[in-house]
Amino acid sequence: MASKLILQGWQISLNAAFCVLNELCRPPLSVDVSKGRLRELLAEWMGGPDHNLKTPVLSAAHCLIDGKKLPWREGIQLMLHIGNYDGQRAALAIAYFASDCGSPRGDEALDQADADIRARWAARNV
Repeated sequence: MASKLILQGWQISLNAAFCVLNELCRPPLSVDVSKGRLRELLAEWMGGPDHNLKTPVLSAAHCLIDGKKLPWREGIQLMLHIGNYDGQRAALAIAYFASDCGSPRGDEALDQADADIRARWAARNV
């Protein structure tokens, strides 16, 4: 089933593909799936079409699967990069949730970057 969803995501749109990736990286707590299986599915997802966002977002995806955090400044840089691609909300969510917001400064900066990018997209109706 997961393989079929990965393929369908890529067939629908780039954002749909990143929605599937987001679900793979952050499965619901009610789902019992091993990190090994998630890595297998991530490798399968990586087989989709090439895009400039694919490699940078994959680094954040690996962090989420492995339970690691990107330093918040790196997370913001990734979010700003994603912001250059209109409407890639799922990719933005992956970067946001992979980033360490353990400090008030980091939390505020991540929230502000997310809000700014989404506002820019909304202003362009994307």
